[in-house]
Amino acid sequence: MVLLFVGIIAYFFVSSESPNEIPPYVNGEMREIYEWAHTQEGWSLLEQVPCYCGCKYEGHLHARHCYWRDDGTFDKHGITCSVCFDIAKRTKRLTEQGIDICTIRNEIDAFYLPNKHLGTNTPMPPGCVSNVTSSTGSLASAASGTQTCDSALTDGSCTEDA
Repeated sequence: MVLLFVGIIAYFFVSSESPNEIPPYVNGEMREIYEWAHTQEGWSLLEQVPCYCGCKYEGHLHARHCYWRDDGTFDKHGITCSVCFDIAKRTKRLTEQGIDICTIRNEIDAFYLPNKHLGTNTPMPPGCVSNVTSSTGSLASAASGTQTCDSALTDGSCTEDA
């Protein structure tokens, strides 16, 4: 029994695959996120978004480090962390909807405001200003009113308050 357990752990954490490739056990939507994070677009965007899972204590500086190290090698952290996965998935989805990086960053910062103390020290993207205004997760809106980002919303989006 112990040998089986050790074998499973070894398969997951020790891989004979190239360190620059996604291992075969990463599949489905997780593989899609790893592939996107390795593109020029994903790499650049995730470097501008903090991670809020506490991986800063592992030396991570932004969400991209949860998937790929600076030398281009695979990082297993993103496989096991739902926060990392959510941040990358949101960033990708919002980018595909044509949302700019400043808005993406502010939405993620607002959503994860309760975890701010765990966030990586990722600088705001050039030309962006933080619009997170309170511990309730509100964003100052360019229009009148505010946007509230509520974790209860199934798609993780924000709603306009009157």
